[in-house]
Amino acid sequence: MRNTLSMIALAALMITGCSAPLSQVGKTPEDTPSHLDTTKLDAVLADPRRDTDRARDIYRHTAKTMAFFDIAPDANVVEVLPGGGWYTRVLLPYVSPDGGWYGINYSRDLRKGIFTASGREISDEALVEYGQWPRTYPAMAAQNGPPNSAVKGAFLFGEVPPDDMGQMDAVLFIRALHHLNRIDPKYLEEAIADSFDLLKPGGIVGVVQHRAREDYGDMDYDTTGNKGYMKQSYIIAMFEKGGFALDGQSEINANPKDTADYENGVWTLPPSLRGKDAAMQEHYIQIGESDRMTLRFKKPD
Repeated sequence: MRNTLSMIALAALMITGCSAPLSQVGKTPEDTPSHLDTTKLDAVLADPRRDTDRARDIYRHTAKTMAFFDIAPDANVVEVLPGGGWYTRVLLPYVSPDGGWYGINYSRDLRKGIFTASGREISDEALVEYGQWPRTYPAMAAQNGPPNSAVKGAFLFGEVPPDDMGQMDAVLFIRALHHLNRIDPKYLEEAIADSFDLLKPGGIVGVVQHRAREDYGDMDYDTTGNKGYMKQSYIIAMFEKGGFALDGQSEINANPKDTADYENGVWTLPPSLRGKDAAMQEHYIQIGESDRMTLRFKKPD
């Protein structure tokens, strides 16, 4: 397994070393971001803080994704389900110190539902402790950025403070939607509604999500998010139902090699490589990370 992971890192670093900074990447006029600070983003992506993360850039097309979302460095940005902080280490230093970074996590009800779906129970005391996440997480998040990091706050879905409504420039769902949909679509609807309320008029939602094939029917393959994959048409319909307008879509994170039909779902592919068959892992390494939709939605002005 160690040799397998080493091969992934080596291949990634070799390809990354050949890639140009965003400020040098040719773009058509309609693709040219008007708010993104490409010089600052290049510096953030090259920072030693991301030495371990950088191997994933060849799959996650981080610079081009940020350009597509077109986020200004003075923006107030909400990252949905920040988890281990892979994208936080891009967003937090990029918007600091002029803008602000916020994190948002599962609602308490969804947190409880996740435990129930796995056959476990979560105590009332544990739920109360989880409810402290908005207070305790900012200090942890700050470790993902430089000393001047603008960690402005953190929320739980369903408990967004009224004073923060209408104050955000962007909400980013980066490989997060399946977590919000797989227990019950009502939680995704709640997340979309909270995002709408958080954003200023004209604010954007950015989506990067593992993509299921459109020709998979409900009986052919699980596209609810349990396997990580969801249909692009479903995501668009859900956000439009929530009042957003589709403002752009891109194939920058597409991977046509991904068949999206694995027994262990998206976690079969790198970087998880869930499974014990070393020979098959080499096959999945050649596929690379998942095929992903990249969408931008806008809250009407």
